[in-house]
Amino acid sequence: MANKKILLINWRDIKNPEAGGAELYFHEIFKRLNTRGYDVTVLAHKVKGMPDEEVVDGMRTIRIGSKFLFNYSAFLYARKHQKEYDLIVEDLNKIPFFTPMGTKCKRLHMVMHFFRKSIFREAFFPFALYVYLMERAVALFYKKENFLAISQSTADEIADMGIKSKWTEVVEPGIDIEYFKPTEAKANPPVISYVGRLMKYKNAQFVINAMPRLRELVPGIVLEVAGGGDYRAELEKLVAQLGVQDSVKFLGRVSEDEKRDLLSRSSLFINPSFKEGWGINNIEANLCGTISMSNNVAGLKDSVVDGVTGLLYENDDPEGFCQKAAAVLHDHERLSELEKNARERALGMSWDAMTDKMQKVVEKALL
Repeated sequence: MANKKILLINWRDIKNPEAGGAELYFHEIFKRLNTRGYDVTVLAHKVKGMPDEEVVDGMRTIRIGSKFLFNYSAFLYARKHQKEYDLIVEDLNKIPFFTPMGTKCKRLHMVMHFFRKSIFREAFFPFALYVYLMERAVALFYKKENFLAISQSTADEIADMGIKSKWTEVVEPGIDIEYFKPTEAKANPPVISYVGRLMKYKNAQFVINAMPRLRELVPGIVLEVAGGGDYRAELEKLVAQLGVQDSVKFLGRVSEDEKRDLLSRSSLFINPSFKEGWGINNIEANLCGTISMSNNVAGLKDSVVDGVTGLLYENDDPEGFCQKAAAVLHDHERLSELEKNARERALGMSWDAMTDKMQKVVEKALL
């Protein structure tokens, strides 16, 4: 029996310098599906210095079109080549590819999360409005389609957007349970950490603003910030304005090994983002023996079981955040119990386990 052929459309492939969590998600899962009776082709935009076509981890990778107009190139490619594939998997991220308008083959639409009005915090108004309107168009052009969400919050959001799907399944991101493990002892005085892009919507400014109060409650506490982005200069100004230069360290972009060490020596991993589909860094921290304190928003509240594997806080209550953080840092017995629960849960989230779930969804989409 011939392998089923899948065309996976995403703005970036895993080798793109701007690849992030979404690219890791589909790459790790679909490279495994590629060995289970499927032939997967990845379609992404061109990148200077990279070939237009190559094989990456067994998957044929085709690069066409420009970074900013790839949605049009992908639409035309899918319409022209649709008969070559049994299933088109489209990653809906900011701007849809509108494959239901141009193809008649079976389709599956992956959603990490919708930006909705939060895009106006991050982008200039004309572009933000464009993205907002394109997301709203999904409800109009994707009726009775098959959807895949990376969390229950995202699945709920699909319905809340007025998208009348045929069905929606959930497959959470997996993780390398062999690689992520404790590699350093906990720092003393305690370290809390942030790992991620330094973008306004990622909200690292919340944690920095909390540092003067946290230093009162937990003497010697240090915040280590790992990652790069165009909001770093603003964050550095904020640190100077608050006078907490000796308590906040900017590490810049770090390697995977450096990130693992940071997560291991941290007593708390802080995830303050306004918007996420899941929050994979929370699970990475859990495997490294560290619990997450996360903003109580869609996605993050799925990757943290409040009071069991970590803690949730309200973004409009900075004093509550500080009190909750200080309380758990001073209660070593409770912190140890949360760390144990978090690691046990995370160990069940391997990429192989998530690929098993995805395979069932793909088989359902092919019916």
